[in-house]
Amino acid sequence: MQHIINNVSILYPRLNQPYRFDANENKSIACKWDDEGASYETSFIMEKEEAVTLGKVCKEAYKNAATMDTKRKWPSDPQRMPAKSVKNDDGSTDFIGKCRIKSKYGSEQTQKPKQVDAKRNPFPSDFRLTTGSKGNIAVTVVPYNTGTEAGVSLRIRAVQVTDLASEMVSNNDPFEIVDGYTTDNTFVSAAANVEDLLEDDEIPF
Repeated sequence: MQHIINNVSILYPRLNQPYRFDANENKSIACKWDDEGASYETSFIMEKEEAVTLGKVCKEAYKNAATMDTKRKWPSDPQRMPAKSVKNDDGSTDFIGKCRIKSKYGSEQTQKPKQVDAKRNPFPSDFRLTTGSKGNIAVTVVPYNTGTEAGVSLRIRAVQVTDLASEMVSNNDPFEIVDGYTTDNTFVSAAANVEDLLEDDEIPF
């Protein structure tokens, strides 16, 4: 089942290339597409109305999958969902979801999630989306039943960026500003190969 989650705030996107979790470094690191555990993913904050709609869509997909599967017994309700509500210190509530897609299934490489702007123009293949950006996310709703756990996950298909946030740069060096040489820290990305991007009529926005 395909679904678009609208007006989200992006959190910790890892979409420019595959990433995997490294236990030694205790964080996700860039990797090759065929590394074990490699995937593309992002978390997001959505509005309450979108969260309610997503919940209904997920439960409907789960119910349909359970009805069609005559070989396994499914719990009446999903044990795990792809979103949750989180209470903040100020009493407000955030509705946080997560979507990902493995960079391979079996031995087959999957297509990297597409990233387009508000006018559906594709970004270069090395484009790095930033935390705090706003947009819409297209996902495939995937019910699953492993035998020990049954639930619903979201496989990310594409992101439409409506507001790109500035990249946060860490300033943790031990120095003070002094007189001397300065560098223009502006880089222009080379034109990227976008042949593998979706045609306009395939982009779901």
